[in-house]
Amino acid sequence: MDLEDLCWDRIPVLLVEIMRKCPEERSESEVLLVHNMLSSVSMFRRYSGTLQLLLARVVRYQRLERRRVVIKKGHWGHSFYFVFSGLLAVTKDNDGSSAFVDKEPILIKKGMSFGDVALIKTLRRNATVVCMEETELMVVDKEDFFANKMDVELKREFDYRFSFFRSLQLVSSWSYSLIEQMADHSKAEQFRYGHVVVKDTNDMGNIIFIGKGQCDVLRVVDLTSCSTYQRLLKQYADSVSRGTCLPTHGFKGELTNQPGSVIKHKVLLNNPPRPPRGLPADLPTSACFLIDTLHQSGTFGLNQYLMPSKQRDCRRFTLVSQSVEILRVEKTRFDKLVDNTTMKKLEALQKTYPSDDELCTVFLEHSRWKDYKHSVVQDLFPDRVAPIRSPKTQKQQGHCGPSQALQQTRHVVNRLKQTKQRV
Repeated sequence: MDLEDLCWDRIPVLLVEIMRKCPEERSESEVLLVHNMLSSVSMFRRYSGTLQLLLARVVRYQRLERRRVVIKKGHWGHSFYFVFSGLLAVTKDNDGSSAFVDKEPILIKKGMSFGDVALIKTLRRNATVVCMEETELMVVDKEDFFANKMDVELKREFDYRFSFFRSLQLVSSWSYSLIEQMADHSKAEQFRYGHVVVKDTNDMGNIIFIGKGQCDVLRVVDLTSCSTYQRLLKQYADSVSRGTCLPTHGFKGELTNQPGSVIKHKVLLNNPPRPPRGLPADLPTSACFLIDTLHQSGTFGLNQYLMPSKQRDCRRFTLVSQSVEILRVEKTRFDKLVDNTTMKKLEALQKTYPSDDELCTVFLEHSRWKDYKHSVVQDLFPDRVAPIRSPKTQKQQGHCGPSQALQQTRHVVNRLKQTKQRV
């Protein structure tokens, strides 16, 4: 189960009592309980495992009512916050009243954090944050932060992020201060193999950089909505109504034990019949395609950066980890820092993914060939005993499961790329 799916409406009383204790009074088991609860907060998971345990030891609980000001513009930073429940807004006034009249205020939602930069760098607050509704916060105070040497751990993580961005050819023209801003406003996250990094890329307001490992870009296609699939069904329905269904495979004749059978076999290989045009057996109504694989120093979110918004691909993609470490940067932050030299480098990154119809076409072609080869094998070895399917296998028959689909999608997309190159 993904941590995002855990349903915590309110922090349990037991955990509230633990977080009201002083850090030195918390047992190891209590720290682990707090850590498990904090793991449902997305911004908390962006810290390293070492820092997560340190935070779980010192974090305290705070519940605030609507209209309560959490931090005020111009004040020194003495704490930073994780939002467990509720909603807050960022304003430029001192009392936060403008948040209740603005049509589109900047919102801080559940799972987010704020206030850490001013605390770490000993700066004055550059904005006011006010509660839009009753809100539960986990607070890290300055005294506990430095007493537990979390500043040392954060400095180590910052140095890693800074070195990573400095090594990227894409931003090699940026000054030290610009790279520093990128490192300040990003976090490194690690995802185990098979875990979802981004469930729906349409909800993503960040640019993702691959620090280590690799990540797959997947697309689940509803085949029934593709014109190629619909034409195939119509063609098959028409042939059924006319009573002229095409054979399920193109092989005719049979092999015998006579010497001439070898020659017939060679003829068959040298002049293979075309794959059938009929409906492939067990044709699924949806399929999962491996569209792309992101490797170290790769990015996601920049491949259409220079395209007009109306021309961008708005389909839903999912990013799945193949044991990956990523760094996220808010797109609005990147927009402010990008220069002309970087814009020219971005031209080489612009690309579009195959359309659903293109994916469907190649998928159906692959399905026909697979069905055809199976039929040929059945003709060549008519006495072959068919494998016994377990009830689980029979239950899954007729749809394309994730593991089966992922094994086939590399072949499908590669065939599509080869077709485009020939054209």
